[in-house]
Amino acid sequence: MNRIKRKFLNHCATVGLLAAASLSLGFASAQAADVIKMGGIISLTGGGASIGKVAEQAWKMAVDEINASGGILGKKVELVLADTTTDPTHAVNEVRRLIENEKIELLVGPATSQETIPITAVTTDKKMIVLSTAASTQLTPQFAPYHFSDSVTGLNQMKANIDYALDVLKVKKLGLISDNGGMSKAAVADIIEYMKSRNAAPVAVQEFAFRTEDMTPQLFSLRSAGTEALLLINSIGDDARKLLENRADIGWDVPVLANQTMTNYAAGNVKIVGEDAFKDVYSTQFVGMTYCPGDAVGSSDFAKFAKRAEARIPDLERMGGAPALNPYYIQPLILAAAANGAGSTDGAAVTKWLEANASSIKVQIGGLEASDKSHFLPAASSIKVVKRPYKLREDGLAERADCKS
Repeated sequence: MNRIKRKFLNHCATVGLLAAASLSLGFASAQAADVIKMGGIISLTGGGASIGKVAEQAWKMAVDEINASGGILGKKVELVLADTTTDPTHAVNEVRRLIENEKIELLVGPATSQETIPITAVTTDKKMIVLSTAASTQLTPQFAPYHFSDSVTGLNQMKANIDYALDVLKVKKLGLISDNGGMSKAAVADIIEYMKSRNAAPVAVQEFAFRTEDMTPQLFSLRSAGTEALLLINSIGDDARKLLENRADIGWDVPVLANQTMTNYAAGNVKIVGEDAFKDVYSTQFVGMTYCPGDAVGSSDFAKFAKRAEARIPDLERMGGAPALNPYYIQPLILAAAANGAGSTDGAAVTKWLEANASSIKVQIGGLEASDKSHFLPAASSIKVVKRPYKLREDGLAERADCKS
């Protein structure tokens, strides 16, 4: 083969390889264009790992259902996970990685306010819509314009408990205990102010460390102050269980009125501490996850979700049951509905649409609402007090305490 012919053949081969590479890149680009990446940031390791395992299962279930229903803007949704390691600084770095390297368009998580507040500096700068379970009152539309929460504020989680303790249980002396997480710390002042408005200032206020090993000193102090009913606001199920264990340890039978954390993890915690530990325990829950005697079994949206979750997740009960999954499960669904409604995943467009149309989104917890004044999505009317939160009906619902006999 002469030199000119060999050179020609080599040139053809090079052109062929370049063309193949170009086609490959074009195919990959086309595939990417048909996918919307949704970031999910949560404590997969570290102190909050128990939350992370629950959130991961819930998000995957929701994304599968979104894709089965047509996806977002006609595109398949791909969930990309990131681990906060229960460290706010690491959470910030991971959110930046998700946005800049993974090219996500929507973000769900984290679980706690102390992780969420720092990441909003990044999501605000990048105009990234984010939906967390954080409940700190610091998370206003002015502070974090593209952040929404499917939790109610700490105060609104406890208002129904305060009213129930005063109006139904007829107690006069209320004590207040909270963890030192961002949501609880921000809520305590508002809770005390509301209690004062009802002429029921707390007789004592105590705080315990996130994931504490012992809160008996705080409980002894509350008991010494004459507490007749104890208000508890905290963020993780392990701490809710520890309070019940320590209440039993010191032989104190004071009624406990807790926020939704107690309810969401009660089914799992009762297997560890037993039913006796839940004596005189009340807590709040979304109305869509509750029932009154006489309500049809299995007919609610939450009951249908619980049945699907049970079929999908073998160790669901150990994780806390369907109530533990619920706050995370509805997050991708809300963002999907908002992006489809806005016709875009752009943070500003989705925010504007949610502020005007949140009430049109149907989720199993009850009504939603939003405005340019508040991005906490659950409507105030959606929060109810439940009794025996560990004792769910066969369809996964908890019994409301305000049912008429």
